[in-house]
Amino acid sequence: MRQETGYLAPLRQQTASALEWPLSCIELVQRCTDLIDELQRERGLGQLLLSSVGESYAAALREQLRLSDEAEQALRRQLLRLAALPPTADPDQAELARLGLALLNSPGLADLLPMRRCLLLLRCTREQMFDAYCALLAQLLELVEAAAQAMPESALTQELTTLLQLMWGKEYSGQERASGAGLYASGRHDARVWQRIIQLIDAQHRCASAFISRARPGARKRLSDSLQHETQAELERLRQQLADSPDQAPLGQGMGELWFRSCSRRMNELREVERHLLQEMQQELTQRQAYAVTSTPAAAPRTTRLAPGTVETVLRTATAWLAAASPGNATQSGTPA
Repeated sequence: MRQETGYLAPLRQQTASALEWPLSCIELVQRCTDLIDELQRERGLGQLLLSSVGESYAAALREQLRLSDEAEQALRRQLLRLAALPPTADPDQAELARLGLALLNSPGLADLLPMRRCLLLLRCTREQMFDAYCALLAQLLELVEAAAQAMPESALTQELTTLLQLMWGKEYSGQERASGAGLYASGRHDARVWQRIIQLIDAQHRCASAFISRARPGARKRLSDSLQHETQAELERLRQQLADSPDQAPLGQGMGELWFRSCSRRMNELREVERHLLQEMQQELTQRQAYAVTSTPAAAPRTTRLAPGTVETVLRTATAWLAAASPGNATQSGTPA
């Protein structure tokens, strides 16, 4: 028995150590989603501030900047922890490290400071601010994709890649929130901005379809349970107002805040799905690591997926989530636009 224990102990430790990398990747994705969520809100508040050309949203934006900074520092710490892990010859892991360093330096998080100064001083346009934040958020989502590819287990890579579809859907929802909030707060309709919102709604459709077609049954159910039809109904009413308004027609400026709140509720619902799915992955890896230390290494769990044709109920829910403003638009399949 002593000989067996002596033989198994190094094997257990080796298995536990091998799980350090996927655990660090999951934690990195969690920190990315935290910062993404804060920056998305920062972008929306910034659009309200620039459109109203006043101090009414300045206090809320300054508080949001504090929350964004906390999330940014947490991501920086996680990137440094990941860089401290023993180096490997895996090209996907090397790419993740490269993207992490690129994000920490310009053009990346370092570019936030001058943009925020211009924003608070009202020295940038809505378009400049919108494009700058979208570019940074795309970098963060690219880092999440790299983390998925750097996973040593194909099952985890597949789950994170599927989750990324939901994250892109939430980002397009955030772009819709910022665009509509700025449009309403400006007090005048702009047909070009409305056309962009229509394109963002279509992009959300594609992401929802891709997520549903690839996700595990539990993830589909969590999405179905999280989405509230009341939230969607309110958002649809606001979308319809924009759809019915002619170009350059006056808009109620107070509707900007209502639009922001309505879109935020939907994004918060999607955020909860993100958070729970990542927590489930982390808990599974932590349990496997603990089991590897105390017993024989555990086999990776097998994933089960619903056969095509059995997800109509969830598809209907996602259609309600991402229904377009114009009648007749159907959910499309595909990858992020």
